[in-house]
Amino acid sequence: MDIGTLLLMVAFAYGLGVLWYDLLPGVLSMQVWRVAAYPFAGIVIAEALVTMSTFNVGPAFGGIHILPDLLATLIAVVIDWIIETARQPRAVEVPERLFVGAPTTATTVTTSRPVM
Repeated sequence: MDIGTLLLMVAFAYGLGVLWYDLLPGVLSMQVWRVAAYPFAGIVIAEALVTMSTFNVGPAFGGIHILPDLLATLIAVVIDWIIETARQPRAVEVPERLFVGAPTTATTVTTSRPVM
């Protein structure tokens, strides 16, 4: 595999990742590597399956086959969307205290002493 083919695969994976994440009801991740990771894995798997097959699977450009990769990136994004939905990520509503010995409201013990 040439370095140009690898760069084309990364760019193709990122572009299709943005497309599929925007079309699906999932939210586009703020992390660039996440948007490209699952589609890139889909492209790698599709290219491995295409090279093992004996029939013509469609046009190829720059060493990658377009039609199988379109389908593979869509499947990969749907898998990522299912995983992310099943995990149900939540935002932290109240930040935790940073100090180990810092008292919290639940563990604070108040004693009443007479004031002199």
